[in-house]
Amino acid sequence: MKIIDYIKSFFSIAYGSAVLIFTSIMCGIDPKNELKYRKKASKILTNLIAKEVIIEGEIDKNAQLLIGNHTHNLDIALMESIYDEKLIWVAKKELGEMPIIKYMLINTDMILIDRKNKRSVIQMIKEVKNRIDRGFKVVVFPEGTRNKVNPKKMLPWKKGVKALAEKLNPKIQPFVIINLPFAFKDKFLIQKQRIKVIFLESFYPEDNPNWYEETRIKMQEILDKEYKKEDK
Repeated sequence: MKIIDYIKSFFSIAYGSAVLIFTSIMCGIDPKNELKYRKKASKILTNLIAKEVIIEGEIDKNAQLLIGNHTHNLDIALMESIYDEKLIWVAKKELGEMPIIKYMLINTDMILIDRKNKRSVIQMIKEVKNRIDRGFKVVVFPEGTRNKVNPKKMLPWKKGVKALAEKLNPKIQPFVIINLPFAFKDKFLIQKQRIKVIFLESFYPEDNPNWYEETRIKMQEILDKEYKKEDK
């Protein structure tokens, strides 16, 4: 049975990779319709790893900045599959240099940051303001990268997101992703999960000077609570 599972997973991974490559190419060839390609691909990729997607909490359509825990590269596909509107992602500059994938980033208003540049925070603030002013939602992972050792625990948050939020004072909605990374038992074995996305209440940073620390604590408490239920 395990051999069959590996074979099924191999074809799922190959299919998902083909979808990603095709989508990136089409975003480069036909950028006017990039949203259509991205949303379709995101739903396909999410269906490859999810038995079902459960949403808890209310999605604030007026939120301007979304912040969440980073569990896997497919976090992006998951969130894109939930939202019909265009999301703008803040990512490291190196992703925009990857063959094929770069077309999906440089032609879709994504924000690529050079972490080695000390002025990267200033550039990020400028670009995020540009996207928000144009009516887009911006999504950022405050951890900067994912915890590959234990995705149940968040890594320390980067200070750049705090500076960004307090400079622009956008309406922020935090979210917490549960179970997604455990769809991958190893690099070549997929076991579909009941994936959950929990949305917290939105707020403006200027209303609470301790929002950064308190939001991180609250999100980790949700992770602890949800995984404790899963372990029973």
